[in-house]
Amino acid sequence: MSKKDNQRTRLTKLLLKNSLITLLHKKPIYQISVSELCTEAELNRSTFYRYYGNVQDILQEIEDETLQKGTQCIQEIETAGVDRGEKPLYQLLCDVKKNQEVYRVLLNNSVNGIFPTKMLEGTASFFKERIQAAGKEGALSDYVCDYLISGSISVIEHWLFGEMKETPAEISKLIYSMSVSLLEHMGLLPS
Repeated sequence: MSKKDNQRTRLTKLLLKNSLITLLHKKPIYQISVSELCTEAELNRSTFYRYYGNVQDILQEIEDETLQKGTQCIQEIETAGVDRGEKPLYQLLCDVKKNQEVYRVLLNNSVNGIFPTKMLEGTASFFKERIQAAGKEGALSDYVCDYLISGSISVIEHWLFGEMKETPAEISKLIYSMSVSLLEHMGLLPS
């Protein structure tokens, strides 16, 4: 495949993704047909089927790309250490702010309903590993990690669907400090 073909493929897929996001502001994913999406993107159906099998495939690709960014941020926490883990969370929230339209759509229209949890799944794994390293694992630590993830998602959604008055730095500091404080209070991390 030539460089021109690769560029054409990327542009076509980007056009389809942007058109899907536009339509998702008007209706749920399962009410959007291939024909409607192609009309919005001003492409024909054969072009659509060259790259995707159905509309959900595009949404899944958008989810996967977005989750990959989150995974990169979590990996940075692992190399930075728990005491410096706020920076990667900040970077994730900067991405959320920069791509707020995509995150809003994904939080409301996940293909299988688990995007919000997957978005912070790496964070839960990170804290669980630190808890295990401290020899504190058990059912209680699983509940605490689930609570932290649900609470973090709620804070992010409140910020994202609100006026976003706070900066990504303020929200990341809030989430991070509450999470570490709870884990220390529960004796799951060294204080």
